[in-house]
Amino acid sequence: MTTQRTKDTYQKQIYDFIKDIYVVCPNCGEKGIVKTDETLYRNIDENKIKLICSKCGYNKRLNEMPIGIQFNPKNENLISRYFVIGDMNDPYFHQPLWLKSDCGENTLWAYNYEHLDFLERHVEAKLRERNIESIENKSLGSRLPKWITSKKNRELVLKTIKQLKEK
Repeated sequence: MTTQRTKDTYQKQIYDFIKDIYVVCPNCGEKGIVKTDETLYRNIDENKIKLICSKCGYNKRLNEMPIGIQFNPKNENLISRYFVIGDMNDPYFHQPLWLKSDCGENTLWAYNYEHLDFLERHVEAKLRERNIESIENKSLGSRLPKWITSKKNRELVLKTIKQLKEK
């Protein structure tokens, strides 16, 4: 059944979905999970972020992983961790996401099932209402690629979401 209207998909940000991220286990290739603290993305406690696989027993904390080298504009090497939000890999361990599938010429991905539910509600809604009193472009609903939100791709995207939910 298609939802006629949604009002809440412009209230969420990508940061709302970066806890309990499903990834491909680097050890066995099965479904692993990156467990994070409930704190905001900017207040990262490396002791509380871990990658766990219930299939093979893989278990690593972020603070046990090697630190990378980055370059800054002053041509100095910086030894630090980097986090990439909004990519087909998890932001912490940089492992491929488990909930990822080809969708036409594009790739549909989600961090977890809550994120997948959000995408489904947004895509199936025929009317997506924004709060005009507070127009911001930080919401996930406003940042989704056009191919996901396009009416002509609705059935294909919803079919792909259904397949990912069954994975």
